[in-house]
Order: sequence, then structure tokens, then C-alpha cells
Amino acid sequence: MPSLSKAHLKEYAGLFWINLTTQFKNLEDFLKVFWRYYRRWSYAKVDGSLLLTYLFDNPFTISKRFLMKKGAKDVYAYGETPLTTMERIAKECGLKSSDTVYELGCGRGRTCFWMREFIGCKVIGVEYIPEFADRAKRVASKLKLDRIEFRQEDLLQSIFDGATVFYLYGTCYDNAFIKQLIEKLKRCPSGTKVISVSYPLSDYTDSQDFEVMKRFSEEFTWGTAEVYLQVRR
Repeated sequence: MPSLSKAHLKEYAGLFWINLTTQFKNLEDFLKVFWRYYRRWSYAKVDGSLLLTYLFDNPFTISKRFLMKKGAKDVYAYGETPLTTMERIAKECGLKSSDTVYELGCGRGRTCFWMREFIGCKVIGVEYIPEFADRAKRVASKLKLDRIEFRQEDLLQSIFDGATVFYLYGTCYDNAFIKQLIEKLKRCPSGTKVISVSYPLSDYTDSQDFEVMKRFSEEFTWGTAEVYLQVRR
């Protein structure tokens, strides 16, 4: 068996540390979620049911498996917004029960379920990976939840009917994809909100269709990022 080089050992040590740090932050976040949100039994049932579906097959593995099959360059392109961070974003951006929120690239849909329960808005999660969308649909169907929907679709092919708010956590999308998505979002009515993580839409377009109304920092599992609230002019 060939010996590992110092470079390989350093790489493995780095990956191990990242994994350990992420696991610790996930545990810390779960404890916060349990204390802050599970006192509402209706939500405890929803979130508990969702987490149980990933007990033996975590979302990172599912995402990696799917992306490898697709031949993606980056097979580690998966992340979620911690629920406590989502709560702060919702408050900063003024989400209301009358909103229809589209989460673009919703993953397993955990933040969608949270927004439905604690904001009271209608939520539509759009996700490209079939397994994520299917599991979220099963949870919603099993618990007979209204005002929530999951679609397994390519974002560029989706129809954003009735949207008042978009939440875009797409930190791993390439430049070309983001530019195409912005062209699609330009068709939305004036006053539509777009919340994006790590970058404003203006970084990818010269048009003045979106005005940045607010910028603030939030904590994610991988570190601190800027969140931008933009409004369609």
C-alpha cells in the first residue's frame, strides 16, 4: 500500500477539521432549534418527521451522489440556512403572512417548513435534486400541511406564479446560471423582493432593475456572509 504524501495528509487533515467543525455547528444549531422552536408541538412534529427521513442518509451524501452522477465539477455544493439565521433574515426583510415566498434551491426544505409555521406565509420550495423534493413532499402530505408546496424543477424552467419574495441561497451557482436567473427574475412585478446570500444581483448585471434596500451580516454553518434585500423597481 503506497504511503501518503505530506500534501495528502495535510488535505485529509483539513477535510477532517472542516467536517468536525461543521458537525459541531450542526449540533449547536440543533440544540438552539430544539429549545427555541420545538416548544411549538405542531412544528416539532414537522421538523422531527423531516429529520427522521435523513437519519440513515444525510443530505450532504445525497447531494454528492446526485452531483457525481451528473458529472458536476463541484460535488460538495450543498448548504442550508440555519433556522435561527432564517428567523433573523425574515425579521430584517419584513416577511409577512400575506407573502408568497419562493425558496430557490430549497434542499431538503427545512427552512420552507419553518417559514410556513412561524411566518405563516405561503411557501414554494423549488429544488433540482429529486430525492430532496420527494422527501419534503412526503412529509407535507403525511402531515396534511397547507400553504406549502415543493417542486422538482430546474430554476430556469420554473414558473414563479404569485411570488412576492424570493430567497436565494445559491452560493455555489456559476456566473452564467446566476445571470440567466436574474433575467428570469426581471419579469417579476415591481415591488417583488429578492433576498440573496453572499452577493447582490447587481454583481451580475448592469441593469438597474433591482434596488438594494438593505445589507446585513449573518452566520451560516461555513462562516459569516452578507445578506442582501433587493426590490424589483
